[in-house]
Amino acid sequence: MFKDIRVHGAITPEIDYYANLAGESLLPAPFYEVQTEEGGTAAVAFFLSGMYLRLGPSGVAFSGTGGVVSEYMFGSPMPLQDLGHKEVRNRLVMFGAFTGEGGGLSFTANVSGETSYETLFLDGNALCNYFFLLKTPWPFSARRTQEVLLRTLGRVLKRSDFPGAGADSDLSAEILKELAEPGATLLLLRLAHRPHQQFHQFVRETYRKTREWGETQKRFVDTLGGELGVMEYQRERIAIDILYKDAQNKQIVDEYKDVLLGIMMNGADPSALARLNSLRNLAMRHSLPRSLFDTLDGLMPAQKMAQREERDYLRGAREIFEGLFLSSKPPAEVIGPAEVVRLLQYKQAAQQYHDNGFEQILLDAGRVLDERAADGGDIEPFEVFSQVVTYFDRLDNAEAVVNQLAFMEHATVTEDRVRSLVGNKRELDAIEPGLFHALVVEPALRNPYALRVGRRKVEALYEGLGHIEKGERTHSEVADLVNALAQQESGQRHRYECIRARLKQSYFNLSNAIHVRLLEREVEGELRKRQGEAFESPPGAFAAALEDVKAESEYLNDLYPKLLESPDPPARDAFLLRTGLDRYRLEDLEREYRIAHGIEEEAVGSALFDR
Repeated sequence: MFKDIRVHGAITPEIDYYANLAGESLLPAPFYEVQTEEGGTAAVAFFLSGMYLRLGPSGVAFSGTGGVVSEYMFGSPMPLQDLGHKEVRNRLVMFGAFTGEGGGLSFTANVSGETSYETLFLDGNALCNYFFLLKTPWPFSARRTQEVLLRTLGRVLKRSDFPGAGADSDLSAEILKELAEPGATLLLLRLAHRPHQQFHQFVRETYRKTREWGETQKRFVDTLGGELGVMEYQRERIAIDILYKDAQNKQIVDEYKDVLLGIMMNGADPSALARLNSLRNLAMRHSLPRSLFDTLDGLMPAQKMAQREERDYLRGAREIFEGLFLSSKPPAEVIGPAEVVRLLQYKQAAQQYHDNGFEQILLDAGRVLDERAADGGDIEPFEVFSQVVTYFDRLDNAEAVVNQLAFMEHATVTEDRVRSLVGNKRELDAIEPGLFHALVVEPALRNPYALRVGRRKVEALYEGLGHIEKGERTHSEVADLVNALAQQESGQRHRYECIRARLKQSYFNLSNAIHVRLLEREVEGELRKRQGEAFESPPGAFAAALEDVKAESEYLNDLYPKLLESPDPPARDAFLLRTGLDRYRLEDLEREYRIAHGIEEEAVGSALFDR
């Protein structure tokens, strides 16, 4: 008696299929058919008691009681209900179901449809997605069967580890066990994107070896991504998925989700917003891209992120854009340099408060102006609006480069980016002298989470931009100056990590000069062996790294236990100022200490950690 029948093949050069037919008593009859279409293109159809899944050259057609399940990945639509449950791992879509106006799920009798492979791997998981059909002896309509299947299997399907692991047999057994219906038969079809999987494996190995993710690593893996034909957006999704699944990174993102949910339930308060900004800064050091957190912010209703009364920056932005519709003045006078400056400041304020309302105002204004221009109205208001959006883009691009240098270890800058910054600085300063420094440079330098070397890199970059404008330096010279600081930073970081590893393996008395020289010789020897011809020993790198290790030991063994008993932010800040340690690193150490000692986050209190 058959209990499991499997078929494996390729429907396109990129997409493989794995079909499993499972049940208590299967008939030895064929459940699939290979079809030939015009032009000789093969198609494969799988059948189950009048239901079917048909794979064509460009997509999947389906009909029957079942659905699609896949592990959540960055970019996949996620309901707020799923965001609030950390144990939810998978996206589940039932055939014939849709979300009603009230947010609840409604079912129809139409359980047929089709989707393209491109849409499937964009909305679902970039690596693999499961279709499933279930035949049951229940005397229900298709609509009622879908409701019962969701109620019976929804919990296990959304929490199962098997879809992400591609474990077909385990997932089949789990579904049938949960269904607990001896007469049921399951058709499970996994579609896997081979180039995406190859790229995922390559990125995962690259990140595992380097534990870094910056422009250098992106350029390295993008070469293979281009050869495999992986779209740029899918490359970003895959990289973010790998970064997120790292244990330390996942903890940061999950905490960010928790704070967002707290805001949704209780409204925004200064402490919660400060914690979101702190986590964003911490995430930047861990190479987690801003787009991941922007996506999470986008899940929150705009009114939840704002106070009940419209904030000043939203009201100000609305008034300026409404002037394009209501004012009798020429559009260029309605939004002049002073108004552009205010809009740029309003945009930054909205980002600070994680307020989606500003983007909504921008979208509404753009849509109305575009419609008016398309209907033959005056096109000048839309042109002025487009110029404002261009300034927003310039600000975003400049902030991305400067913030990367300020917050990310080993961050470098290319000649092209320096050239782009020169252009952005020129355009922003043309609106108002010093605007580039006020909006881009000063916030990064003032941020308490900026790295000490990061501040030096930003200062060197800004000074270099001034020299370029005066014709005193070239773009490549400024890039080299900034990257030289990054190289020093990298040398110190490598030695710091080696020192910590050595101290875990062997005892060294760091107050004994002989022990210190022995430790230095071992660390330098290990790095020379590991780096080969690329080995360099920047002057003072070992001594600076050793001082950091000593300062961290002092903090964890002496000061931090006292702060846990009696929070004293000024004492903590004084220690940071005296030692020069990065606030990022200090919070990492505090988190590791709390985990090691089983101390709950809530027990610490926000007075010490939220800035």
